[in-house]
Amino acid sequence: MSYVHLFSPSTIGGVEIRNRVVLPSMTTRLATPSGEITPELVSYYQERARGGCGLVIVEMASPQRRGRHRGRELGIDSDEYIPGLRSLVAAIHEQGARAGIQLGHGGARALPTELGGRPLAATAGPIPVFETARFVNFPELFDEDSLEQLVVDHVDAARRAEEAGFDVIELHGAHGYLLAQLISADENRVLPDFAARYDFLASLVRRIVEAVGIPLSYRLSGQDFYSAGQTLDDSLAFLPYLEDAGVSAISVTGGHYKSVDPEIMIPPMPYEDGVFLDAARVVKARTRLPVIAVGRVNAPAVAEDALAQGWADFVAVGRGQIADPHWARKTQQQQQVRECLACNHCVRTMRSGKQLACAVNPTVTTTDRPAAGTAAQRRLVFGAGPAGLTYAVESARAGHEVYVIARDRTWKAAAAPTFNGYRPDRQRMHRYFDGLWKEAVEAGVRISPAGELEPPPEWRTDVDVVADARGATYVGNLGPLVRILIRVLSRVPLPKRLMKSDRLHHILLYDLRNPRRREPTRIPGARTIKIGDAAQPGDLAAAVHDAYIQAWKEHSDDQ
Repeated sequence: MSYVHLFSPSTIGGVEIRNRVVLPSMTTRLATPSGEITPELVSYYQERARGGCGLVIVEMASPQRRGRHRGRELGIDSDEYIPGLRSLVAAIHEQGARAGIQLGHGGARALPTELGGRPLAATAGPIPVFETARFVNFPELFDEDSLEQLVVDHVDAARRAEEAGFDVIELHGAHGYLLAQLISADENRVLPDFAARYDFLASLVRRIVEAVGIPLSYRLSGQDFYSAGQTLDDSLAFLPYLEDAGVSAISVTGGHYKSVDPEIMIPPMPYEDGVFLDAARVVKARTRLPVIAVGRVNAPAVAEDALAQGWADFVAVGRGQIADPHWARKTQQQQQVRECLACNHCVRTMRSGKQLACAVNPTVTTTDRPAAGTAAQRRLVFGAGPAGLTYAVESARAGHEVYVIARDRTWKAAAAPTFNGYRPDRQRMHRYFDGLWKEAVEAGVRISPAGELEPPPEWRTDVDVVADARGATYVGNLGPLVRILIRVLSRVPLPKRLMKSDRLHHILLYDLRNPRRREPTRIPGARTIKIGDAAQPGDLAAAVHDAYIQAWKEHSDDQ
């Protein structure tokens, strides 16, 4: 497929961008506790720029300390942050991408432990907040003076962004953060009516635009998905205010912490691709500004179609570029892209307080693989699930010769009744697995013909490592019964409550499964290792990460 729209250059506010692919703002927790830039954070964003992305929008940074939403959130509320931000921008520019930064204030949803006191907000609470623990916030309400200070601090933060060299600034006006609270009939307790709310936000935008010489994008909610929340009509009514204030682009998202399903903010497996495209299409029809489409546009064909149909001018590929930082380059060059499962492992690890992680990409926060610990080896792999194929791919990249014994070309977990607490998107899971198979072939891995259960004669001697990646076994003699049970459950729509049950997950992943005890085959002089579920039953992320570590680990004789 040709992606003529996706890879044509375009502009936002006079800033030329090499293609229509945007990395949207996503928290990484790679900053220091005080919000300083780290080498890991620079590396993360630089790799997405190296991977061909056109516009890299750096994660949310609050203009006020009292607006910090998370631990290790990027800082921009002081001039002290400018040198670090400048180094980040330089790393992005070095790879040919444009750099943006999102200014976002948590308001009522700012994290109390980060603030050292009560948050400052437009609504008094109680407001439930979940981060590494659950809190209930009772914020202090803005008064006239603090509202003016809010504008001043936004202008100062924008000035710092420009001084650091950013090409674009994005204001976060969605998902229940402060600017969304200030526009909301439900959550605004400080401005009396819609005219006052719209005028205040337009004034904030206008003062930023007047203060800096770089374009401003506004992230707008198409719909909040709860009865008292922002509707698409509300957003359309606010749109002329943003245009008149000087905004250069609109990013159309959706969802709110109060949504009937709050996870729709980062739509997981059960949602269709392009879940917010209809809202983007409507906004695009009502504005002269470039529109950035957000929300499960990770499939290249979906992204290209949205642009070709004129529903948007740019597409924000977020989790897709977590799963594969070279999403843009590989798509343009017709290479295999590592599929994002939309399993939201990234979201859950980040919200638990850990650094950003990915179930299918064990190197999400680094660019450099470790140096191979040994000279080139011959590695024989039994099992061609995600762990076995990941081990094979990474071993080949480390310079080893690899042969994989694949009993069949299926991924058993794709038949599970739940996946990471969601109704499985089996089509997407199969695309991921098929893509990983293609990656292995592209990397030079040899895979056995169908039905071959033992290695060919030339792989029965002179092998350095035998890797057992055949997955876990079932307890006792229950294997056939459990497989039948899983097959039955996979055909029954389970209640959401049951899908998210920690107990059910523990039973399926741990209680019913055991590590492999018998070696797949003995080859004289070869060292046998177990990978993923064969060594320790668990979830996909753990198995893939273990496969990566094992592939690059130094195998000395005394290990």
